[in-house]
Amino acid sequence: MSNENNTQLFEDSNIEDSFQLGRRSITSNKGKSRFELLADNKNKSFIFRPFFYLGFSVFIFLFLILAFFYSVTYIIPPMKDAIKVGDVTYTRGDVVDFIRFNQRITEDLGMEFEIGNSLFEALRVILEGELAYQVAPRYGISVTSEEVDRRVEVLMGFISEDNSSSKEYISNVNESYRQFLNKTGLSDDEYKNYIKRTIFREKLRNFVARDMSRIQPHVELYEIVFESPDVSTINTIERKLTMGSSIENIALEYSEDKEVLRTGGNIGWMPRGVDEKIDRLIYFDQGKELQPTPNTFIPTPYKNAEEKVFVFYYINNFSEAREIEDKYFEKLADTEFETFINSFNEEFNLWMDIDSDIYNWINTKVLLASNSEFLDLETEETKQDIYQPPSQ
Repeated sequence: MSNENNTQLFEDSNIEDSFQLGRRSITSNKGKSRFELLADNKNKSFIFRPFFYLGFSVFIFLFLILAFFYSVTYIIPPMKDAIKVGDVTYTRGDVVDFIRFNQRITEDLGMEFEIGNSLFEALRVILEGELAYQVAPRYGISVTSEEVDRRVEVLMGFISEDNSSSKEYISNVNESYRQFLNKTGLSDDEYKNYIKRTIFREKLRNFVARDMSRIQPHVELYEIVFESPDVSTINTIERKLTMGSSIENIALEYSEDKEVLRTGGNIGWMPRGVDEKIDRLIYFDQGKELQPTPNTFIPTPYKNAEEKVFVFYYINNFSEAREIEDKYFEKLADTEFETFINSFNEEFNLWMDIDSDIYNWINTKVLLASNSEFLDLETEETKQDIYQPPSQ
């Protein structure tokens, strides 16, 4: 009986040891049950949860700041409006694209492209081109797809009329055009839309210039140029002219213009309207309009900010009706066309947004694109210059 009891106790002890061993093998954590481990993990996660949320919040905050500055710097500026013509708007990015393809065309023709002056010219041409496109039907002006394609050919450097229908000619034009689009980053539709509006603008300008009279008042002018004029020198010039000295001799003696030896100071006949500042000096006196008097020295200088000089004019002769030379006619046509465009300001609510920040931003983008393209070109040239050993 005692043996049976001992045997039973031994078996019970083995069973209990086996259970404890199994429980330790399952939990592998100091005899804790699965439920106890889950409870401990829940308590730990509750303790560390605030730190997780704090870290996650800091990450989201920093991400939003970076996203904000990225958007403000790279995404929003190109999307801002720069030009409005009626219901049509052009963004700053559109202006950059327009300048870039004009820059590429200019450089391909072997001419220097002045980025500083291109912005204002681009804004004006885009606005005038879009307005011309919208008002052209009123004046019976249209542009065909053939005209656009022909202009593209010319801009790509293909001006031959004889073999323009040959397969080789067409293939060369298409290849040059494809390379041009790759360099500028423009699509075919974008580029041809610019070209179409440019042609509309040219046709409308010619339409306006057609009605201009080629007979305008003219003055024959001489100029005496100084970098920094001296009052006593000007008084001496006036005194010598009064005493009968010729304007040619005086110009040769005093003018600091490099061309004076060739021209004698004579700049020829100039029509009224070419330069508003010169017109004020010649045709007005203290705000009152007058007819220019021959053999008159104008003591008030014209300040040429671009060349940083002061110009004094001498009216040698005057004509009320004289035919305009071609070089001046084009300037007058531009002025007349500008007046014509401005007459639509109220109807189409013409608007351009330009200030120093926008000016610097657009020019920076154009310069970055130009430098990037130059580096790509330099890399390609370097690759071509690398010596390749002949194949065996």
